[in-house]
This record gives sequence, C-alpha cells and structure tokens, in this order.
Amino acid sequence: MKRHLPVALLSVLIAGFGISNAAQALAFRCNTYVIDVGMHKAEIIQKCGNPMTRDQRIERRRLGVRQSNSNLQPAPATPPQVTRNGVDYEREVEIQIEEWVYNFGPQRFMQLLVFEDGRLKSIQDLSYGQ
Repeated sequence: MKRHLPVALLSVLIAGFGISNAAQALAFRCNTYVIDVGMHKAEIIQKCGNPMTRDQRIERRRLGVRQSNSNLQPAPATPPQVTRNGVDYEREVEIQIEEWVYNFGPQRFMQLLVFEDGRLKSIQDLSYGQ
C-alpha cells in the first residue's frame, strides 16, 4: 500500500501544475474561427467583432544590441560598452500595448488578449462571462 502512495501523490502534483498553467492559452475559439498568438488585431476584429473592453498604454523598454568585432559600425544608442566579443549598445523603444477582453457569455471563460504593436502577444482565460 505504501508503494502506491508516492505514485498517487505524484499524480496529484502533476494535475495541480496543469491546472495552474491552464490560465495562459495559445489559442481560443471565436465563432467558428481559431484565434491564436501572432494574429493582427484587424483579423481578430473581423472574426470576433469588437471586444467588451479595450485599454491602451505605451510601455518603454530597453533593448540590447550586440555587434561583433567584424561589424563595428556605430549604431544610434547609449554610449557603447566594448567587450571582448564586440560592442554592446542599449536603446530605449516605445511599445504600444493594448488589452482587450471578450465576453462570450456565462458558459465560457472571458478572454484577455494582449497586443504589442498590433500583434497578439498573449491570451489569458479569465472568469466565466455574464
């Protein structure tokens, strides 16, 4: 009997990890269409209609660029940092972030869609709709 206990415990733990990660999705169904990461927001509006809510913000991010010693041409950025393998540059860019929520009713989860510069970056299951 003791021999089966670790296997049962392991099964419960594995199932628990599956549930905790289920909120992040790669795709969902809207009408008869599959909506997945990478799609443009115009495609999604065409297939699903307008979302229930839309929020928009600008996010600033620092991007690092490394140029090897063979390609040493200065790029517009912060002052370069020379390393053994080349030159590292850092620059700040603005990314447009949009968050849309679709509500498909009480029988389905609402969907949170996060776009970066017009492309769907992530999908998250929310609670049941209304």
